[in-house]
Amino acid sequence: MKNNKFDLFLNLDALNHIKNDKKNENITALVTGGCGRIGSVYTSVLLKKGINVIVLSRSKKYYNLYKSNLDSSLKDKISWEKLDLRKPKSIIFLVKNLIKKKYKIKILINNASYSYRGKFFKYNQNNLDEELWGTFAGSMFLTEKILPLLRRNKNSKVIFTGSLWGNTTPRYNIYKNLDIGPSPIICAGKSAIMQYAKLLAEREASNGIMVNSLLPGWFPRKGKIERKDYMNRIKKNIPLRRIGLLNDLSSAVEFLLSDDTKYMTGQEIVIDGGYSLS
Repeated sequence: MKNNKFDLFLNLDALNHIKNDKKNENITALVTGGCGRIGSVYTSVLLKKGINVIVLSRSKKYYNLYKSNLDSSLKDKISWEKLDLRKPKSIIFLVKNLIKKKYKIKILINNASYSYRGKFFKYNQNNLDEELWGTFAGSMFLTEKILPLLRRNKNSKVIFTGSLWGNTTPRYNIYKNLDIGPSPIICAGKSAIMQYAKLLAEREASNGIMVNSLLPGWFPRKGKIERKDYMNRIKKNIPLRRIGLLNDLSSAVEFLLSDDTKYMTGQEIVIDGGYSLS
């Protein structure tokens, strides 16, 4: 994959050490938001391992951009299906379509999230419902619908992208006057996701399904849209004094997807440069 000016996707050249395993040729992984910045890390590692990836998202915009940068040898391993986590009917339609196509699904990665921003975001009945589904209920409902497919296969995996805001309190002074801090439901929803992952790990252990979570720290997109004073404020709150690079997540994702995690379930891996220490 070519380098992207604004670090929109993980560069696959960083994953050249991962070998394509022929035993993965018939395995399929579902990745919600699989062509977003963090989603691209999951998708890239999966493709390098030889696993087929179905990207689930509301729009094909970033999927088309991501795929256009792939080597031709990988383009046949990736496909797209429409999914809007805010809408239960979208989830039901997707699952029916997946069942009809008889994919051998062994991996579900719940990475996508839809939420508002702002310390004092004003809620009403509509946007409250929308954000609850976008941050928690949609991922839970999708997972419950996909689990029967995962139970058919040995050593299936479910991975959730959690958040520091699920178990730490946001420091709103970091955001200065931008008013882009996490909303109350981002924090509550991510906390719910992480607790649901632990419940699922215990409940599905007898079905041979391992459930773990990845908690990224600060990984804002690098580029002209980020104010320098805002970025500097973030760095001052991180012991390693820098924001995360997508490649900082790749080893953790590779580990979570590897066969070496057959005895690991219900756990959280935090990659945050030490931010959550204080």
